[in-house]
Amino acid sequence: MTQQEQLQDINKILNAHPDIIAGLHNNLVMYLQQQEGLSLTLKENHDFIYANPDHPSYGTKQPKLTIAVITDLSCPWCKKLDPELRKLVSEYPDKIRVVNIYVPLKEKGNPVNSTTFALNVWKNNPDKFNSVEKMLYSKPGIHNLRSITKVAQKEEVTQDLKDVDRAMEMSAKNYQLMLKLGVQGTPAMIIDDQLIPGYLPYDQLLPLVKERL
Repeated sequence: MTQQEQLQDINKILNAHPDIIAGLHNNLVMYLQQQEGLSLTLKENHDFIYANPDHPSYGTKQPKLTIAVITDLSCPWCKKLDPELRKLVSEYPDKIRVVNIYVPLKEKGNPVNSTTFALNVWKNNPDKFNSVEKMLYSKPGIHNLRSITKVAQKEEVTQDLKDVDRAMEMSAKNYQLMLKLGVQGTPAMIIDDQLIPGYLPYDQLLPLVKERL
């Protein structure tokens, strides 16, 4: 259906049901205000989201499209989304970059959590990061100190369980960004300044990405 056909269809519906016009108008105004607020927040936080070396990322360094993902290493839907995004990057290795913005919602209140540990590994042992992140994502359920320590011991990065103050600060900034964007939970993706909440399977992600490449 073309845009003109959609407009004609909307006019028919409104003419047939004039009682819904006021409610639709209010909802449309609220939606536009939310979109304006989102655009402003993304503009104000652009460098924090896309040019921050403290955010783990993968893909090409000169992307045509960067996908920012607000994610939680203990979130079951985030665990499902990660391989879908990696499949996209493998499909378009010279065009896509993924930036992961960690928020430990499932482990909130624990200073040593999967987020602070992963951020420390990214900073201190980047050569070990991919295998560490893969193990953290692959574990079913919510992480605890025992599960994180097991990963750290296997990858010989137990030192990254310590000195988490800087990682905690980064995690707090990520959480504040999430609130500013109005994101209610994880995962949530920012694709070409469009906020997409929730998990999307590969067959739904692919067309969203292809139209922007």
